[in-house]
Amino acid sequence: MRVAGLAFSLVSSMDTETPKEPPRHGASMLSVFITSLSAAIVVAGGFGIVVEAFVFAAANYFGLSHIFVYAGSAANAAATAWLAAWTFARSWHVERRLRAGLEVDEPKVSILANLRGS
Repeated sequence: MRVAGLAFSLVSSMDTETPKEPPRHGASMLSVFITSLSAAIVVAGGFGIVVEAFVFAAANYFGLSHIFVYAGSAANAAATAWLAAWTFARSWHVERRLRAGLEVDEPKVSILANLRGS
């Protein structure tokens, strides 16, 4: 009986009102830029290093020519550059939505859609 009375008093004393001031999310544009750039470097850099290691390991293990290394490195550089641009655009998009007090939406594959905020 005592526990039920204590629980009831705790529930009745909880604050259930919504805050009067608008939510404050996000930071300055310089901070958003640095955060987005850092995320792009970390994600794309890690991806590029791992894939490049696989290219060199496959060339060494299977005895493939230098052309395989050049082609694999070029494909890796293109994929890494796209991933860096997409990660930057997505991070920028999410930070802008949070700053406006909106929810985070589903990711889009398009870099331009993320930069436009569509």
